[in-house]
Amino acid sequence: MSDRAREHGGRPLRSFAMDDTDGNRDSPSTSVPAGSEQEHRLTAEELAFLLRDPMLQAREAERAARSNRSRTERRAADPAYAERLRAGDRERQRRRRRRDSIGRPEPPEQPATALPDLTQAQAAERLADHLNRCASAQAAQLRARPDRIRLYAEAFVAYRTLSADGVRPTRGALAALLKSRFGRSVTPSQVQKLRDHVEGFAAAGGPWAVPPASRSAAARTAIGGKADMDGHAPRPLRP
Repeated sequence: MSDRAREHGGRPLRSFAMDDTDGNRDSPSTSVPAGSEQEHRLTAEELAFLLRDPMLQAREAERAARSNRSRTERRAADPAYAERLRAGDRERQRRRRRRDSIGRPEPPEQPATALPDLTQAQAAERLADHLNRCASAQAAQLRARPDRIRLYAEAFVAYRTLSADGVRPTRGALAALLKSRFGRSVTPSQVQKLRDHVEGFAAAGGPWAVPPASRSAAARTAIGGKADMDGHAPRPLRP
């Protein structure tokens, strides 16, 4: 036995190659990379989704379906509730449009449609005479609704008053003037239709059309700028 063997108690010495191999048995080259474990680890949201009770999911879906059915039935039976829902939808749409318009330039003001200088009674009389000469179904419906003709005449006066500066009246301004001057309470959708009808009856051939000879250049421009509203305004009633 060699002197080195005696120094180690008679045990044979292991070679440096064996020591190196055994010592690196768990070296990084043979172990699983730490990053691969992270890639396959689920997030807290994914775990919560997978661990949800199927019965709980079914109860939540049924509760949502009952709520929708109840809302639909109440909307059909309660006009006031339906109007509140519509008002909430309109307000959310306004907020979304305001958010989307941040940073954008203000849209140009639309010119107003030219209207003749008539009183409320004269506007109603012209409209009634025009309807009497028309044979369309729309004219027949309006002839049977004198209250509707009066409403249109009031909207005519409100529109003409607000458009004195040549700018198309807003729906809010029209609704406010109809309320303060005539005691009319109208919804946003109703005042939209009123404004479109006033402009439609003021088109060429309508009862409130301004004679071409008396139109100013500004009025011609205003009527030309209204082309994009033709899809909303009613067609002029013709005999």
